[in-house]
Amino acid sequence: MNYKAIHNDPLTQTVQNQKGALVMEHQVISSNMVRTRDFVIGTIIALVMGTLFTLLSSGMSLIVTFVPGIIFSWLMYAWLFVKKVELPTSSAFLPLFFALLTVQFIHFAEEFTTKFDTKFPLLYGGMPYSDTFFVTFNMIAYAVFALACIVAFTKNIRFLLFPALFFIMYGAIGNAISHTWWSLYLRSYFPGLITAQIFWIAGPFVLYKLVGKGKVVFTVIILFALVLIPLLTIFASPDAMSSYALSLS
Repeated sequence: MNYKAIHNDPLTQTVQNQKGALVMEHQVISSNMVRTRDFVIGTIIALVMGTLFTLLSSGMSLIVTFVPGIIFSWLMYAWLFVKKVELPTSSAFLPLFFALLTVQFIHFAEEFTTKFDTKFPLLYGGMPYSDTFFVTFNMIAYAVFALACIVAFTKNIRFLLFPALFFIMYGAIGNAISHTWWSLYLRSYFPGLITAQIFWIAGPFVLYKLVGKGKVVFTVIILFALVLIPLLTIFASPDAMSSYALSLS
């Protein structure tokens, strides 16, 4: 039997080319998803972030805000993994992410000039964050979010998607919920309220562009609010609230 002839047969070559194309297509699709390795490392990153925020928290301030944000970010990350959701391309997603991050810089400016770093921890039984700590912490966080998102989408290192997802989930959506609720609950302006309103639209929009399911985005935001608002209320310090109210009178 002339194996060389069979190998060079046009039909055989067509089948081989089709198989090669399918393999390449599978590799491309799998690189656009959160794989098992990514999910495991992303989960470890979530645990490290949760521990770090707990240790850095003044009073309960970061524990009642950032930690629930990490939990819901992880649930969203787990959903992407279980459902094998194909992520958007870097050209489609990165401009939106960085537009959202731009809003965060404006939001930070409002917080800093209205003493959020003092009033926020006082509200949860802590001591004010120093200006140095507040600025350094936020600038490092923004750098991490930016670099993680770039690498996740340009180098297909998908476990770095988690820090970027946390920024969308709490940095945007969580900020919208928290700042609005604080102002409603205290019946007065709370630092960061004005620019946080932009996140009501920008946050869900960017999350939708990432996951591609409007119903999922709506559901997770509602559940997040139902968990976050009670925590923000239950753990607020009555003494701090009274002092804050007196300072406004």
